[in-house]
Amino acid sequence: MKFFKQTVLGMVLAALAVGLVGAAATTSHSVQMQVREICLLGVTGAPAALAINPPAAGGQTPANAADNSTYLLYTSTVVVGKSRVITAAWGASDAAPAGCSLKLTATPGGGANQGASAGQITMATTAKNIVTTIKSCATGSAAGNGARLAYVLSVDDVTALVANESKTVTITFTLSDAA
Repeated sequence: MKFFKQTVLGMVLAALAVGLVGAAATTSHSVQMQVREICLLGVTGAPAALAINPPAAGGQTPANAADNSTYLLYTSTVVVGKSRVITAAWGASDAAPAGCSLKLTATPGGGANQGASAGQITMATTAKNIVTTIKSCATGSAAGNGARLAYVLSVDDVTALVANESKTVTITFTLSDAA
């Protein structure tokens, strides 16, 4: 019996000792978090000069000129259920050389959230969609990231071509909420 009392007393003292040694205090505070709306757009470099050159043989139509060396880079955050578009237009006094048109295709390369190509457009003063259904994303900024821009200077009417005619246009890209 004495042994039993000593064992129980020892266990009680051990429990008290663990309780005193293991005592702890806690506190807390709140951390507010928010994702702000982000809508940023950039372009890498500039396309090479597009020149209509002589065809391989007499009687043939000159070939179109093309360049696909530039990319649109963008970062976007949108609310649930919304998306963005990228449009392209040139200035009111801009135009392609006589007998030609400038065509543009933007092809996103980084997954569904970076949007879908709207296909090839013919540049004009009225803004046209080139990438649609952009969700929250960041294309990256390394070489080859973003939406590849493919420009084509297209010969539409060989009889209207004017030798040595040269034009420079400014393309304006806009990232905005989809309608």
